[in-house]
Amino acid sequence: MSIDIYEKYLSKRNLSENTISSYIYDIRSFKEYLWEEYDLDLNETKKSHILTYLVNLQKKGKSSSTISRTISSLKNFFNFLKNEKIISDNPASSIHSPKPIKKKPSILTENEINLLMTLPDKNTFKGSRDLAILELLYSSGIKVSELINIKISEINLNAGIIHIAGPKERLVPLSQYAKGAIENYMNNFRNKKIEDNLFLFINTSGKPISRQGIWKIIKSYEKKMNINKEISPQVLRNSFAVHLLSNGADLGTVQELMGLSSISAIQNYVNNVEFKSLEVFKKSFPRV
Repeated sequence: MSIDIYEKYLSKRNLSENTISSYIYDIRSFKEYLWEEYDLDLNETKKSHILTYLVNLQKKGKSSSTISRTISSLKNFFNFLKNEKIISDNPASSIHSPKPIKKKPSILTENEINLLMTLPDKNTFKGSRDLAILELLYSSGIKVSELINIKISEINLNAGIIHIAGPKERLVPLSQYAKGAIENYMNNFRNKKIEDNLFLFINTSGKPISRQGIWKIIKSYEKKMNINKEISPQVLRNSFAVHLLSNGADLGTVQELMGLSSISAIQNYVNNVEFKSLEVFKKSFPRV
């Protein structure tokens, strides 16, 4: 009966139907658990009952966001019962939501990157362009939005750098593979395709390539890879960061290269790093 009264109370507040339905579902699920496990009604709930219920949800594989919502649902419900003088204390008042668990960023291994780079046919316009795109995304860690806006005037192949414009303006060094791929694309295919377009990467019609175009290119090679992994511009960017860190680069350098606003923005990559500790130690420490 208390749940029905509470549902009517919620319906008078500025909440969506989905939100109300989620709250009521959480409360009814807990009520069912409480009755089955302890033979108790909701107004007999103790903090320990809620804690064991949350552990039960965890064992069932419920996400931290689902558990947080359940805690919030129960806190608000018991607070309502307290205000209505149905219970004297809110048993959920001191229970805190779990910290959200950050997933490890998806990456490709170095061997998978090497395999990916063998797939484009560098003897065609499309293949040479695709290889230049893949090499640049991986070896610079730039975003796809930055890649599609690179102008020819912003590349200095002699110096091996590209100027990235925009909010996170910076100079990005080119790896020898990215430089070689861009040179092949520019000298043998790009300039023969169209000369008056300012942008580095163009489609077969000679127009600037779009985000969707980049996505389709990467997905076409994902199918050819035949691995149980999703490949995207973000996965290549993640791989760049993790591979750099794995080989001894410091967080500040990776932050600068990727145009990240703070060190904390890159901390999540550290969980994915397999540090080559001994190798880095021997190269870095003065007294070995």
